[in-house]
Amino acid sequence: MHSRLWLRLGKLGLILVLMYLLFSYTILITIIIRRELTILDATKVISVFSAQHNPSTLQGQVRNVFGDPVPFAVIVVEDRLVQADNLGSFSIANLTPGRQTLEIFAGDYEKYKREIQLEVGVNSPPIKYETGLWPQVFLVDLHIFYKEYDEIFGMVGFANGTTEALFIQRATLLNPQGEVITDILHDRDGFAYYANFSSKIEVVEDPQRALKWAGRVVQSGELAPLKGSFRPGPYTLEVHYAFAQGHELGQYHVMVITDHLDLDNDWNPHLP
Repeated sequence: MHSRLWLRLGKLGLILVLMYLLFSYTILITIIIRRELTILDATKVISVFSAQHNPSTLQGQVRNVFGDPVPFAVIVVEDRLVQADNLGSFSIANLTPGRQTLEIFAGDYEKYKREIQLEVGVNSPPIKYETGLWPQVFLVDLHIFYKEYDEIFGMVGFANGTTEALFIQRATLLNPQGEVITDILHDRDGFAYYANFSSKIEVVEDPQRALKWAGRVVQSGELAPLKGSFRPGPYTLEVHYAFAQGHELGQYHVMVITDHLDLDNDWNPHLP
């Protein structure tokens, strides 16, 4: 009888000991975990999660020094690479906010590299005009408009992307039928018109009349309204240019650029 009682008491005691050990072990594990967690820097944990939930997006349109779109340029930022579409537009999401290096590569243009500050949300830094892509050699710009079909006007620009002066001897505008409309330089004293814009652009007379265009200079000018009968279609500008040796020999390269006749009701050829 007594042996059974002691046996029951022994079992109860063993159960109490096991429960005590389990409780003590739980408390010990909790203390260890809390101590390990205090090692982490709370500010760093917050910044990591903030970067994940509040990223930056870079979007925009790649344009050159004339403000014209540059199609299919390759944009690189934060080891991410995307290609712009045929209008130069692009978008890169999930970037890290902060100071970043923007690089752009496009055929016939110099490598573009610029530091930008990315804020949380959408960022659209301007990439045009003075912050646009520079040509590697010589770039011509043409925009032709009409308000009434008996009159056209526009913008014509030149950019020398080299460090060496070049000579522009002729700039002839042709209609869709290939007929000459005007020579922008020889008619209406276009030489003096462009030379008046900058001391880095001058008129030379020998061995033939030409604009001497210094290196790293870009300039656009207005094509004054011209009267006549003008049909819709592609209008072509043929530009004869050379560097010093070719100019002395009268041997010029010919660059051809085409633009379609566009309607401009406000009579203002300047582009955004």
